[in-house]
Amino acid sequence: MRLDLRLTHRYLDQLWCQAVVAFLFEGDSLLTGYLSRLNEKLAGSLVSLIDKRFLTGKRDEILLIASQERIKAEKLLFVGLGPVSSYSSESLSYVMSRVSSTLERLTLNEFGIMVPWGKEVKMDYVELIKSIIGNLVDYYFMSKGDAVDFSLKIILSIEERFFDDLRSLEQELRIYLNPIIDYSILVDRAEVK
Repeated sequence: MRLDLRLTHRYLDQLWCQAVVAFLFEGDSLLTGYLSRLNEKLAGSLVSLIDKRFLTGKRDEILLIASQERIKAEKLLFVGLGPVSSYSSESLSYVMSRVSSTLERLTLNEFGIMVPWGKEVKMDYVELIKSIIGNLVDYYFMSKGDAVDFSLKIILSIEERFFDDLRSLEQELRIYLNPIIDYSILVDRAEVK
């Protein structure tokens, strides 16, 4: 198994991959931040999903939709995190195991993820990133570790204001990944348009 990891501040709609994973909190205004941008790119179709209560942000909610070529990825996987007040590393671990399982069942091995964040979140953003990567690598390594021809490509979309912390994060990831699998890490510092 090989892991190609890319850290970028590009938005989900700008990522060339099989699918993008968009996390959302319950009770938040669902059309703010990067979700607002996705809604715009999807010609307002998220509003309809929210109005019909197909998309609520409740924990355990997973909704897959086709991008209909409105963004660069083929599919969008929306994942509910529940209320922001109950967001923790344990809840994120649980959600990431469900996300990994869903992506594997859909035979998707090239995907982008927006690291979930909000003002009310008590966790350190860099710790969130490490937790997401660790959970994905652990899941796929348990599932595909012996497969020499399997390649996992993960693009993590990270808020630009946290990009200065990536040098130390990259070093920590190298220490973590080095004994486990063959990998590459690319930090994309290109400007976002």
